Amino acid sequence: MKRVLLALAIISTLVVAAVFFWWTTFPRGNAGFRWIPVTIDGVKSIHVHGPAGTYELRDGDSGWQALISGNAWKVSIKALPERVADFVSTLSGMMPRGAMDRYDVADAARYGLADPTVKVIVIKDAVGKKEYVVKLSSADNRGVVYGWNSRSPHVLYEFGPDALRRLAQPASYFFDTRVFGLKAEDVSKVQLRQPFGSSWLVEREKDGFHFALPGYLKGKPASDSALKLYLHTLTTLKAGRLLFEPVETDPVASLTLRLWTKGEEPVQAEFFAVSGDSKYYVGKSSLQPVPFRLDAQTLAELTKSAFDMQGRSVLKLDLGKVQHVNVAHGSRTFSAERTESGWRETETKKELPGIDMALWRFTELQFEALPLNNLPDSATWLMDCRLLGAGGDALADLVFFVDPKLPQGQCWLQNGGGMYYPVSSRLLKDLQGLFPAKSEGRE
Repeated sequence: MKRVLLALAIISTLVVAAVFFWWTTFPRGNAGFRWIPVTIDGVKSIHVHGPAGTYELRDGDSGWQALISGNAWKVSIKALPERVADFVSTLSGMMPRGAMDRYDVADAARYGLADPTVKVIVIKDAVGKKEYVVKLSSADNRGVVYGWNSRSPHVLYEFGPDALRRLAQPASYFFDTRVFGLKAEDVSKVQLRQPFGSSWLVEREKDGFHFALPGYLKGKPASDSALKLYLHTLTTLKAGRLLFEPVETDPVASLTLRLWTKGEEPVQAEFFAVSGDSKYYVGKSSLQPVPFRLDAQTLAELTKSAFDMQGRSVLKLDLGKVQHVNVAHGSRTFSAERTESGWRETETKKELPGIDMALWRFTELQFEALPLNNLPDSATWLMDCRLLGAGGDALADLVFFVDPKLPQGQCWLQNGGGMYYPVSSRLLKDLQGLFPAKSEGRE
């Protein structure tokens, strides 16, 4: 019995010793343990070899670049600095499950590190004297990924399978595919050029963008809402698939866009039609040396005429100054006046709700096509509408004309003897409904 107890005691001691050795050589859950102390500060280049290929991230005078190569080409592509920094931070911040001392490089094949799944070299000076080398194996049947780094060459680290996913990024993950790479609020000038079509240039001034080209719009304001939307579209525009092989295109760009910021050279993007394929275009940006693909629908959305971008308001009106509204419709007339409590008909003193909404529609009037100096012969007068101030001074003198040759839902509008504008006939219909002729003998 004593021999049995002695044997059990010896076995227990050996088990405890084995567990102690395992625990001390593979410490689990060591919170705050950094396996490689590297930061983005001072990093000159990062070489990555992984399942998605081999590439280099290099910091230069123009910022971070991703260098990749194919069978017959080698290119440098602008990279996103925040993603490069995040990659280094991820590399440094990975938390091992455990670590084993006394690792021998002769055992590399045993742990899948002789031919690692991921290999990363971080170089911190121009001549490569200060570098960090990291190797990760594929996950074994237990889901364990083994890691090694050159700063602790005699230590083997253990990670979960997520470590591979975080570091095995393809080169495309770092590509800066922005076509212009600017903030909308920083843009001071926008130019659009077409070989056969509307071309224009607008410049930012204190009160918004104004046209510099074409000549007939010089000095006139551009539409604030249209420019804001267009700039948002341009500054968030991203390239489609990058084209590393040559594509045959037309020699002349179908569309050229240029954006300026103060004191800087413009960023330019050109778009070329593809020979024999109308579904997409080839884009070339001065920000990105590699051509890219852009679908035809997106290009159509970028192609705006001067008419699309100009301020198309027909009438500038301070609604608070309007005190009287006089309307002549056919042989009938109507007049309304503002009071402290609202609007009322001048003759009957009847309260008139909804007048302010009708007046607001005046400020929303926009012409739908280019205005004319002369009214077409096919147009017929339909209504006059005069807006007067407190002293009887005319704030607006509007004349409406109907024309069967205009698109459905439009009419001609003239303000104060100026040009004739094709506008939506919605306001005309509102006026017809809001101001019915009620005076006797005026039918």
